[in-house]
Amino acid sequence: MTSDNQNVHKRDEKEYRRRIVAWSLYDWANHAYITTTATTYFPPYFLALATPVFMKVGTGLTDEAIKASARDLASNIFAFTVAFALLVAAILAPIVGTYADITDQRKRILIRITVAGGTLASSMFLLKTGMWMPALVLYFFTQVILNIALGLNSSLLPHIAQPDDMNRVSSLGYAMGYIGGGLLLAINTSVFLLADRLGISNELAVRVAFLSVGIWWIGFMIPLVISVPEPKIRSLMRNRSRTPVRDSFAQIVKTVRDIRRYSELFKMLIAFWFYMEGVGAIILLATIYGAALGLDMAVLIGALLMTQMVAFPYAILFGRIPDSACTQRSAYLSMILWTAVTLPFAGMYAKSAGSISVPHTFLILAADQIAGMVFSVTLGRFLLSGIVKKIDTKRAVIIGLVIYIIIPIWGFLLTTKAEFFMIGWLVGTVQGGTQALSRTIYASLLPPSKSGEFFGLYGLSEKFAGILGPFLYGAVGQITHSPRSSILSIAVFFIVGIVLLWRVDIEKGSKVAAEEEQKTQSSLMV
Repeated sequence: MTSDNQNVHKRDEKEYRRRIVAWSLYDWANHAYITTTATTYFPPYFLALATPVFMKVGTGLTDEAIKASARDLASNIFAFTVAFALLVAAILAPIVGTYADITDQRKRILIRITVAGGTLASSMFLLKTGMWMPALVLYFFTQVILNIALGLNSSLLPHIAQPDDMNRVSSLGYAMGYIGGGLLLAINTSVFLLADRLGISNELAVRVAFLSVGIWWIGFMIPLVISVPEPKIRSLMRNRSRTPVRDSFAQIVKTVRDIRRYSELFKMLIAFWFYMEGVGAIILLATIYGAALGLDMAVLIGALLMTQMVAFPYAILFGRIPDSACTQRSAYLSMILWTAVTLPFAGMYAKSAGSISVPHTFLILAADQIAGMVFSVTLGRFLLSGIVKKIDTKRAVIIGLVIYIIIPIWGFLLTTKAEFFMIGWLVGTVQGGTQALSRTIYASLLPPSKSGEFFGLYGLSEKFAGILGPFLYGAVGQITHSPRSSILSIAVFFIVGIVLLWRVDIEKGSKVAAEEEQKTQSSLMV
């Protein structure tokens, strides 16, 4: 290789790395809303806004019973609102994605809706006592916008990442999301905990957290605006009716009619739909479940912040397990399995010991993880060296889903705050990896020229996946009046998802996608 060629190669590599980091930073940006608003502060804040309104006087119940009943009703209304917001996003996502394909505006539309979503997210700063209805409206619209944005950002993945690098890039995106979202959550949590010293109320501290989310979301989108190019892949559907919106609907209808050509992709969508029901329910309802069990805000926020920090390294570890070129993949697998096996036993100890302090809990977790690392780099890597060779991307996701089954079962048996932290750690172990690898499986099954459309359908599946989980949680809660029964019901989605994912033939689906892409590009050249 000549010196000039080497310089060109280095420039290309540098540009590639810059593009990947800029794309990953969008996950850093949008996870601020997921962690600070959707997962941590809004659910309990909504309970605080709505519970006084829903309390019924003169029912013959004690004050505590009246308050518990009102809190339960607010919790269920919140769950139903989540389900409805995701239903609307599920309907809109494929339409917006197909429109983006036809008009070659994936990035441009992403920028516009991000500005809108960030503005609405920051508007939650205006919410005060009694404003439970405006709170639900703002939450509804930001959820819709966020979920459409996630699909558009994912649709850029097959355009910005090299085919053999998608597992790593997708995992990096999720890992960056957990760090970015966790960092802002840590800042906002510090403000919340130090509110008295800062001379502000806890309510104002929460509202400031809402304000920061929109600024963070829009601000960290800027690297994507600068460094990620707009994919230019002209669609066969363009100018057919000379109206992009009509073309979008026509293309969606055509895709549904041609479902047999993409049978493996749609099998993946159905499998993803089922197991994401469970994942989505756990993410969206963790704090509302903990609050219903009587855990205080400090425990809820601390556990979720810890989960974000844990998810960063484990998302990267998960992304390397299917990589045959990674020499440490057996050690990574060992570490994940160690955590899944040993933490429930640590939970049994915490339950038998009764009240364990938070520092003591973290000492137990630290000791467990140190022991796991020692085991994995010494013995575990050798014990699993043969097994790990058989683990491709699909099998890695299935391992994560098997571990996920433990979480709702453990949640049903939960009695101590120490266990809540341990469950949060276990969630962080598998949350990012299963979603990141699912995204790369799906990306390998679609023609790049239709990425917006198909990731819109992926988003539709993901949003429908967020409908049944919260709906089932709320319905079971209304029937049994037990949040424990509600969380246990979530396990069924992981079991069905595993069965369906096992039936997906990724090699066959990838071959079909490559053939369809070749046909599309050949037709456009004629």
